[in-house]
Amino acid sequence: MAQQPQQTHDPQNTKNSLAPRQERSRKTLDLLLQATLRVLDNEGLEACTIPRVAADAGVSPATIYRRFADKDALLRAAFLHVIETNTPNQAGLEKELLRPTLQETAERIVTGLLRQYRTHPHLHRARAQFLETQTPTEFPAQVFTLIAANLQSLAAVLLHHRDRIRHPDPQRAATFAILTATSSIEVIVSGPKSLWQTTLPLSDKQLTAELARALVGYLRRKP
Repeated sequence: MAQQPQQTHDPQNTKNSLAPRQERSRKTLDLLLQATLRVLDNEGLEACTIPRVAADAGVSPATIYRRFADKDALLRAAFLHVIETNTPNQAGLEKELLRPTLQETAERIVTGLLRQYRTHPHLHRARAQFLETQTPTEFPAQVFTLIAANLQSLAAVLLHHRDRIRHPDPQRAATFAILTATSSIEVIVSGPKSLWQTTLPLSDKQLTAELARALVGYLRRKP
């Protein structure tokens, strides 16, 4: 009997055959995450169901369940994705926000934060609501670590004006100032029935001016 030619394995052929499938898989995942974020951004957390996301993405619910065990797994992936993809480059951040004076820089930072929350109020509110439902797990820690890193990047921009900061610990002061401004904006935008609207309703222009003034006043206050 004639000997059959030995079959050889070609790693290059395997690589070429896997590449299209990997690319399709990546595109499908991106499609599902983007659809989830759109639903959250437009309709909020309660409306974000597997069938609703599937309809937005133009796929069947089974396509989502093949990748995610349940809705919570999908939401975790979507929230981490949006934070990671929007993490700023420090050089780009400084080019956008850093100005000749501390006052001007503070105004740019507050303006950017307010615009971010105004542009995506439902998404920010949905993230806060979802985090409240999560028992202490790795996910909340991941989210807060990523957000903290972004806020530290903003604090680093303020520290270019270190010579104008009179606090004995400029790093702590810059971080505290950024946290205060961010927390205030989050409450005002994400909580339409907060004390801010009742006690001191302000236009965005007025709010930006007052927050920047408070931020700079704190940083320049003598110890």
